[in-house]
Amino acid sequence: MVELPILLNFVGMIFESFIIIFSAVLLVLIVIKYIDKRHNLTRLLLIIFTCYFLAIVFSWVSKVFAFTQLSVIQDGSIIVWMYNIIVDFRLSEFFVTIAIFLSYILKVNVFEKGYKTLYRYIVIIYGIFTCVYVLIIYENGNTLLDIVAFLIVFIYMVMVYVPFLRRAIQSYRGVKEKVYKQAFLSLAIMSFSFTLIFLNFAIDRVFIFLGSPGFTAFYYLAWISAIVGIFGTYYGYIRPKASEK
Repeated sequence: MVELPILLNFVGMIFESFIIIFSAVLLVLIVIKYIDKRHNLTRLLLIIFTCYFLAIVFSWVSKVFAFTQLSVIQDGSIIVWMYNIIVDFRLSEFFVTIAIFLSYILKVNVFEKGYKTLYRYIVIIYGIFTCVYVLIIYENGNTLLDIVAFLIVFIYMVMVYVPFLRRAIQSYRGVKEKVYKQAFLSLAIMSFSFTLIFLNFAIDRVFIFLGSPGFTAFYYLAWISAIVGIFGTYYGYIRPKASEK
């Protein structure tokens, strides 16, 4: 009989396979739109979504490792470090952190006239701290440190995406042209959906800490939120924006 953790990882692997296929199709469409029109903000969104795509891929790889029961001897080598940060979602968190920082740049380019010096330094310093934590502060099998990692990334998302959401809603209410309302609404959906990703992952990890085998409904809601954000932005912003003559 298959052990429950292996079965859950198999289900997660299949689920993330569909997520990868769907997001890959969207990425190809975004690339096509960017090549056609060479819009600078489309390029920035392409890089952001590529980071999220890589996060999904490495999350899928971690499920493959768990399902095949591939493990390494914990001898402190670089290979072991790479294995651990993939298995425990840390490499995925790193790519998400990069995507969050790039989303901050996107927000400034879309809604602001320039960078606010203090806030810019806060975003940069916290982003560096987040990258250091998720890649370095690790102990094999320590779920509490993993929960902290998810919460740190979630706080970074709140720092960037909540102001992004507020400005997108303000802009949506302030314009009358349908194409611009659609674009701002899609950016609001993106920022809201992306904020939910790591909130759901953090809740799932808390359940693991409390004794659950994981893969609760919050795990699936996290990746669904990612896809909603990517698809909403493509359909509402990238597609019509790139079609402008």
